[in-house]
Amino acid sequence: MKIAILSDNNTKIDKYFLAEPALSFYIQEENKAVLFDCGYSNVFINNANKLNINLNDVDDIVFSHAHNDHTGGFYYLIQQYQTLIDLGFLYKKKNIIAHQDIFSPKIEKDIGNVGFLLKKEGLEELFNFNLSKTPIWLTSKLCFIGEIENNNSNCPEESSLVYISNDGLIIITGCSHSGVKNIIEQAKKVTQVQKVKSIIGGFHLINEKQEVLEELACYLKEQNIDLLYPCHCVDLKAKMFLAKYFNIVEVNTGDIINFTD
Repeated sequence: MKIAILSDNNTKIDKYFLAEPALSFYIQEENKAVLFDCGYSNVFINNANKLNINLNDVDDIVFSHAHNDHTGGFYYLIQQYQTLIDLGFLYKKKNIIAHQDIFSPKIEKDIGNVGFLLKKEGLEELFNFNLSKTPIWLTSKLCFIGEIENNNSNCPEESSLVYISNDGLIIITGCSHSGVKNIIEQAKKVTQVQKVKSIIGGFHLINEKQEVLEELACYLKEQNIDLLYPCHCVDLKAKMFLAKYFNIVEVNTGDIINFTD
């Protein structure tokens, strides 16, 4: 499995990719191309073009949850696909995979709706919708884990992807509002694989209390995890704390990460 980081908070010097406080991954697995989240704007499209990734080749679009730093860029992707159709290019309908409540409004006081700003209606010509609380297998090794148990966050629609490698599970998260532990336990339950090799994505650790960091580190040590790829919603304090116990890999927009079996 290969993951290209199309949108993240950080970018490296001399690489000249765009960054934004959002997340979007392009995943290649078993000849299938998967777009995991669409960031906040068209940044992920610009970075995909620079990486020579053709987003028209995407088979599945997976949304981790409804927040607009993961779904806002979908509007620009729709525009790109519609332009291709208008110009007469061949277009294959993409599969949208997400929790069944992905289009529910997420209202925050004094802000308004910070969730999906688009409606499902009217998009059926471009996309096939597979919205479910239950797991969905994209390939024989890559799975959308469905509704996460014990999720007490304000994102009941949140989910993640899990990849089964020969060395254990590789878990791909959006923000982890539902808790890293809950996501891991759900992934293990769905796959019936207990060994977790790595986690890549947001850990929802910003201005977090010391005891929360210690509790998470204790749990992750029990899992004997090899590598952590914290990005997006993980601040420097949390990364430095986790680095005392785990091998931490810095993630930047434009990076391409290969997970070999």
